[in-house]
Amino acid sequence: MPIFSIFIRKFLSMAQKKLPGSKTTKKSAKTEIAEKPVFKVNYYLGIFLAAIALSLYVNGINHGYLLDDSAAVTDNNYVQQGIQGIPKLLTTDFWHFSSVRLGYYRPLPLITYAIEFQFFGLSPHVSHFNNVLFFAIAVFFLFLLLSRLFSGYNALFPFIITILFTAHPIHTEIVDNIKGRDELLSFLNTIAMLYFALRYAESKKSGFLVIGVLLFYMALMSKESAMSGILLIPLVLWYSGEKSLIGLAKKTLPFLLAIILFIIQKHLLFETKHPVIPIDPVNYPYTAELVKYSSAFMLFLFFLRILIFPHPLRYDYSYNLIPAVGWDSLLALLGFFVFIGILVYTIIEVRKKSRVGFALGFFYITLIPPLAFIMTRGGIFAERLLFFPSLGFCFLIALLLEKITGSSFSRPLKARLESYKGYLFIAPLILVVFALYSFKTIDRNKAWKDRLSLYGTDIKTGKNSAQNQLHYGSYWLRMAQVEKDSVKRAQDINNGLAALHQAVTILPGFGDALYWIGFAYEVKAFAHPDIKTIDSAMFYYNYSIERAPKMFMSYYHLANLYEWIGRFDVSSYYYNRAHDISPEYLPVLKKVQEMKEKRGLDVRVNPLTGRNF
Repeated sequence: MPIFSIFIRKFLSMAQKKLPGSKTTKKSAKTEIAEKPVFKVNYYLGIFLAAIALSLYVNGINHGYLLDDSAAVTDNNYVQQGIQGIPKLLTTDFWHFSSVRLGYYRPLPLITYAIEFQFFGLSPHVSHFNNVLFFAIAVFFLFLLLSRLFSGYNALFPFIITILFTAHPIHTEIVDNIKGRDELLSFLNTIAMLYFALRYAESKKSGFLVIGVLLFYMALMSKESAMSGILLIPLVLWYSGEKSLIGLAKKTLPFLLAIILFIIQKHLLFETKHPVIPIDPVNYPYTAELVKYSSAFMLFLFFLRILIFPHPLRYDYSYNLIPAVGWDSLLALLGFFVFIGILVYTIIEVRKKSRVGFALGFFYITLIPPLAFIMTRGGIFAERLLFFPSLGFCFLIALLLEKITGSSFSRPLKARLESYKGYLFIAPLILVVFALYSFKTIDRNKAWKDRLSLYGTDIKTGKNSAQNQLHYGSYWLRMAQVEKDSVKRAQDINNGLAALHQAVTILPGFGDALYWIGFAYEVKAFAHPDIKTIDSAMFYYNYSIERAPKMFMSYYHLANLYEWIGRFDVSSYYYNRAHDISPEYLPVLKKVQEMKEKRGLDVRVNPLTGRNF
């Protein structure tokens, strides 16, 4: 027992001493700020929480590339130029090498990929490790921020909030997906920015201000949605003791410099001056005016549901997993009134400076970008949309458990077991929630191992998802393409076609699925040449082009087929057409040059129809 007491005393000594010269605050009827000592920040607990973050995701470090990692890394020619490619990454759209221009200016995560490539080449394990490391650092700064902002409460209060946030399974998509680094860096830099903004407000040291503004600029360079951080600054300063709106404005104003710099840089350097949002019902299923706003409020209820009960989790929630609804839907109406009701309550509680107000205020402010994405672009729900807001939710969980157990985080913790008696009821509840979250997180990490694991796991709950069926089907066709055994290859093709036809059943005319059906017949044709099989492949490639004219891979594979059967003029036309749509795709460029040099062909008018580009 003496050894235990010595350990506790050493571990908590930094956090439980009253700051020299600190004063107590008189109880106010309008706030929760009771007469409390002011506790130091316990950096050891912050390091411990960062270690927990690492341990929760360590089983994902050996995973490979998935999903949008291709656009970010494996197909990104500028990333694969290493450090020399950084100047180009400062000018390009995040989706530059996917032949779309959505207007996403996020150079910082791309730069980190380029640095990784410079020293390690294409190494998904290095990238996954760095994602986990960034998450752990973010957890560390989150604990520091909460400890300093709520310094009138002992270290258990920020510890509980942070550990719940660390373990919440909703974060698996961000940490396990290499492309999720944009959100990770945005969160890390925003939380660190708020910490240094708070330090500046307390000390008036200009160094803290400079660091804070720089971090905010880096958050914006990571993801544009970090701009909501300009609203988080006054929220944090309000709770730090600032009493006037003018004071809040003065202390927030310097951080506008980061936004101005970011906007100027984007205007001068960014290649995408006029973003084009594709007509894509799969990823933008809520674009129609009659369902756009009603569906957003229906999804608000889904946000709450999946935060409370994060199961099942999925990499994809696109068409038609969560169907659009109109205002005749009870879910839309209920979502609207719940949203407004909680918002009004939030405003009241923020004015009181209650801890509930801070939690809800953070939740609503960080919910602005996700709701704007749905309301303005009709975009789908994704778990990454709740990465920021989940902090407010975990804050509320801690307050709820404190309330129902009658615990109080205002008392100092001492190196005597008696000082912990007040937490005998809340501790088991926290452990249960943490254990459930951790089990789900570690188990969900396994699904992100590779394509088969992810698509195969999620197809069980995604039979109504056209995209999930597409991904699952295309996986089997990729396997069939390299399979040597004819029986196994035929089985893989049949598995792929079954899923792809299901995708087309869910969304008739689904261009991407039609392309892959064509690819299935092409694989069959190359294994066993047959004119009917070749005709089937050409039919589906042409059908894909009809439904999705920008599907450059359909043109590319049509060109391959026509080259195979000796119609080099038609092949040259389709290679040129593919290159016209996606000039960055190197295999197409190589074929265009080969047709010119070896066959003297540069066909611009389709020999089959007489039509030009």
